[in-house]
Amino acid sequence: MKADGRPDEEPRPAAQLPADRRLRVPEPPGRGAARGQIRRKALDATIVVAFNTAIASPPTEGWYEFWLTDEQTAAITCGDKLSDPESLYEWDMELQDAAGNVTNTFWGVVRVKAEVTRP
Repeated sequence: MKADGRPDEEPRPAAQLPADRRLRVPEPPGRGAARGQIRRKALDATIVVAFNTAIASPPTEGWYEFWLTDEQTAAITCGDKLSDPESLYEWDMELQDAAGNVTNTFWGVVRVKAEVTRP
């Protein structure tokens, strides 16, 4: 186990990235809820943004989705370049079953880039 409490195993690859930018991830059916957050650093108390999540329909197929709206994404601050420390964040996604057991399914770093093309 890592110092921040996450398991040593590597994150599993995502299955599909549809055109609407919702990430659909396979997971065994019968899970309860999905939740995820972006923070500056994993152990920071402040949540930068929480993902919107949904269990895909029908839930027996074992898929869940997570996404950020345009407004949520635009509110995340960043530096002038991707290499700037202000552009670096950490994220994870967890599943909680009906008994309250939490499984950390995906995690990683996020590099935020400012939008160039605007109205």
